[in-house]
Amino acid sequence: MKRDMELVRKVLLGIQDGNPNGPVDGYSEEAIKYHRALVIEASLAQGQVLNDNTINSEIPAVVFLKKLTWEGHDFIDAIESDANWAKVKDYLKETGKQLTLETIKYAVKQLFGIVAT
Repeated sequence: MKRDMELVRKVLLGIQDGNPNGPVDGYSEEAIKYHRALVIEASLAQGQVLNDNTINSEIPAVVFLKKLTWEGHDFIDAIESDANWAKVKDYLKETGKQLTLETIKYAVKQLFGIVAT
């Protein structure tokens, strides 16, 4: 499965809004579980990932998110508003960079002077 930074942002916003394990409109349950596991792996959130060892799949069986980490708060604070998120995406597109965790942090620093750790 490919990483989708739009979904990563929506997962983080859900945690911030107090609904860390709720549905995310427009995405499959498999995509949501995969991206929830990614935010844990990236140290943006605390939680637990349970895999089904009887099948060979990159999609976890269950992912339970608890809360944002310090880094997760910094990251989502910088791109929480739709306006800031659009500016970051436009900036990265104009500079020919892909939408990744590191390039988003770089763009936030360049555009807003904020260091998203």
